[in-house]
Amino acid sequence: MGFYMIIEIGRLQFDWALITAMIERWRPETHTFHLPISEATITLEDMEVLFGLPVDGLPVAYPHALRDYRGLHYLHMLQRLTGFYPAEETTLSGATRLQLTPVRQHLEAMDAEITNDSPLEVINPHTRLVLLLMFGGVLFPNTSGNLVSLRFLHHLE
Repeated sequence: MGFYMIIEIGRLQFDWALITAMIERWRPETHTFHLPISEATITLEDMEVLFGLPVDGLPVAYPHALRDYRGLHYLHMLQRLTGFYPAEETTLSGATRLQLTPVRQHLEAMDAEITNDSPLEVINPHTRLVLLLMFGGVLFPNTSGNLVSLRFLHHLE
């Protein structure tokens, strides 16, 4: 799926002083960083080279039909795509975010079931859960580090 390099990076440690310094040097009118040595811009091609992410193809958009989805809608979608349904609905944070801890625990229990001979019906739901973890824990982490937006589910479909 093109995300292997991102998984290899693992969890990033933020350098808040560096981030603050870069924010102070950002100029939104020109979309550049004004540095002492010159101006710099980060492009999609930079992301492709640094992380091996493909940047060609169709853009990713949030389907209009899902804008009204709330907790139970997403939980049913989660179960349909991954076979996982949290034991407690308190794992939902707000209407669209799920705690990652129960997902990690479920994946650990599933790991023993998957072998080289496992059919796609077993592998695909597991892969979707791993991708959901990657979205919430690596690509788009929140400040708690333990929540993922269930709005990513439509990308797993």
